[in-house]
Amino acid sequence: MSNDRQLTGNIGVYHVARELSRHGWNVMLTVRNARGADLYAASSSERLVCPIQVKAHSARPQDVNLGLHLEALVTPWWVFVGFVATSEPVCYVIGLEEIRERMARDPGTRSGKAEHERAYWFDRRHYTPGSDREMSHAREAWDRLGDCRL
Repeated sequence: MSNDRQLTGNIGVYHVARELSRHGWNVMLTVRNARGADLYAASSSERLVCPIQVKAHSARPQDVNLGLHLEALVTPWWVFVGFVATSEPVCYVIGLEEIRERMARDPGTRSGKAEHERAYWFDRRHYTPGSDREMSHAREAWDRLGDCRL
């Protein structure tokens, strides 16, 4: 991973941690570049713990490669952060089931790859403000995670 991409990822994770903390969650970061969740958000009583995967983009959002194996997608909550290098990042709180419903697979028309070699993708238009597919209900929707006072 290039240094710029790593910095972008760090900015995104810390921005999400800040926003969650502002909304009353206790946040614990995991080891960066480890498999699985980037952070855990826990309610005040710790009865509710939400593992969260963060995908950050320094400027305009980009399509996210979800990999070849759907069984590897286990983190229940994802936060997509666009424009993270600006003074006004935009976050979308999206559940894994919503991602599964909207993801697409590389058709292989350009790459010529066999079906088992074609990755799944999550289209940037789902988390780009003003796009024709924007999931506006997920924009800055931190309450989707549940009640942090539990």
